[in-house]
Amino acid sequence: PMMNAEQHLDLNALQDLKDIMEAEYETLVNTFITDSERKLEEMGQVVEAGDPETLRKLAHSLKGSSSNVCALKLSELARQLETMGKEGETSGADYALAQLKLEFSQVARILNDSLHA
Repeated sequence: PMMNAEQHLDLNALQDLKDIMEAEYETLVNTFITDSERKLEEMGQVVEAGDPETLRKLAHSLKGSSSNVCALKLSELARQLETMGKEGETSGADYALAQLKLEFSQVARILNDSLHA
């Protein structure tokens, strides 16, 4: 399952983070996953409701937390949704959110694997 992990995470940076944080690393990963699941759920509701400002805030927050766990592609996808929110343009947000959710599921799996590596 780790063969395409490099497409989703900067594995060297992640390993550095793991070395630095030691016991705290597991907390970081678990908190990131739980928080992101909640944000993605909220984003779905916000896109349906057509609320670009809340979408912008949620996407901005996810962009930052994703880059903290070295999930660069996820962070980039969140940035795209942030921009849509900023521009008040939620018409393509369904598709962008679907991509974000797919990418998150990959990232979550790789991060979970990294706890047991």
